[in-house]
Amino acid sequence: MAAAEAAVRFRHTLGDVGPFPFSLSSPIGDLKAKLFESWPTEGPLAGERPASVAEIKLICAGKFMDNSVALGSLQHVLGEPGSDIVVTMHIVLRPPQPQKAAAPAKQQPEPSKGCCCIQ
Repeated sequence: MAAAEAAVRFRHTLGDVGPFPFSLSSPIGDLKAKLFESWPTEGPLAGERPASVAEIKLICAGKFMDNSVALGSLQHVLGEPGSDIVVTMHIVLRPPQPQKAAAPAKQQPEPSKGCCCIQ
């Protein structure tokens, strides 16, 4: 493996996919795309195939990964570039959340028109 690459294995509760070599400049979105196209067609994972890349969420070092984050920014997890370390990212499949409609503006409560007598 070249010095500017890292091996990434994807772990699901039903099994693993990979490892695959990725450039350190690859964004997480590219990792998800590779995972989607390499999803197993046989075995226990075949029944869990996501409908689209948008359903795939990756967790690394206890954090959900944003699509725009570069793999190289995870240096604390990757270790020394070019080493034989295989980084494991956990897979969570979630359907994309529908866009929330804008909440209607809250009506301001009318000021109370009561009176108070203090003696």
